[in-house]
Amino acid sequence: MFCETIFMRKRIPWSRRLSKGVLIGFDDELFGGSRLFDPGTGEQGDEMTKTISKLMALLFLAWPSLTGLQLPASGPLPDKRPESAAPAAEPPSEAPADEAARPEDVPTPQDKPTPPAADPEKPEADDGNAQDAQGPDLPPKAAEPAADAKDASPPAADGATDTQKEEETAKPQPPSDPPPQPEDTKALAACLVDLKAIGATFEEKPAIDDETGCGIAAPITVTKLLPDVTLEPEATIRCETALQLARMTRDMLKPAAETAFQDKPKLTGILQASGYVCRNRNNAETGKVSEHAYGNAIDIAGLRFGDREEPVMIAKQDDGTAEAAFQRAFNAIACLYFTTVLSPGSDPTHQDHMHLDVVERKSGFRYCR
Repeated sequence: MFCETIFMRKRIPWSRRLSKGVLIGFDDELFGGSRLFDPGTGEQGDEMTKTISKLMALLFLAWPSLTGLQLPASGPLPDKRPESAAPAAEPPSEAPADEAARPEDVPTPQDKPTPPAADPEKPEADDGNAQDAQGPDLPPKAAEPAADAKDASPPAADGATDTQKEEETAKPQPPSDPPPQPEDTKALAACLVDLKAIGATFEEKPAIDDETGCGIAAPITVTKLLPDVTLEPEATIRCETALQLARMTRDMLKPAAETAFQDKPKLTGILQASGYVCRNRNNAETGKVSEHAYGNAIDIAGLRFGDREEPVMIAKQDDGTAEAAFQRAFNAIACLYFTTVLSPGSDPTHQDHMHLDVVERKSGFRYCR
């Protein structure tokens, strides 16, 4: 209708309009001054661009009405929410107003338990240390009565203590007095044969089983190491300890003494200071158990040459006497037969005797001082 109106106003035939490419515009009176554009005449609208834009906007808005397109009255409905499997809560039972307002049904809060005070029998920490821990600006806390603290302690603590005691009791406790370490049967039999062959005098004794793990499974009491060398006084030790002492005396100690003391009688005795004894190392009240408590050690205090007794000595490096030279040789010789050698002067507890033992160490390590 708009187009027809425009063409009628300009009175341009339809054939001329189409053949010459007449562009449709809007009249000045209707749409604000737009005019037709005729390529043949060169006539064009002043605001052609704006007119076309308005026409396109009107067509875009009128298009749904012209084509019959309409939006649906309502959008798609969402799926129904699945019902919960949990049972519906029962409605609270109605109660009379009087019963709901009873004061005895309202729970009353309990008193907060008082924390337990320190045990009066337990010694307190040093005042200076306690003050440093609390800080210089904090005032000291007043002590509470022990009786009130025990009454106010929660019952759960007693249950926890009982449970802890039961757990400790259930745990396997190490034996406080283990039996002595058993001897290898074949090794013991071979040791006794060798000790008899070397000429030692000894007597086999029943097993020793003392407290705190001390003891010897197969002890022997030795009175002679060689037919002509005594052990004074007799000593109760393991066979291995006696055999090493006898071999050292036969192979090294006697020849060294004859070389060093040519003007003295021959070696006739070994003076021992300690064989088996149940004690800790260095006679300490606490600490590790000594090898003497297992029959592995013997202490040598001196040597006998005929009727003369010569105590062992501290051999200083700058001492050039025959006695010092022999003592240094004795210290070295002992390390070939025993795994531990503490010579005189090696520490404060070994000033007047030598400690020798046959304890086994990893990789055959020997400790000689």
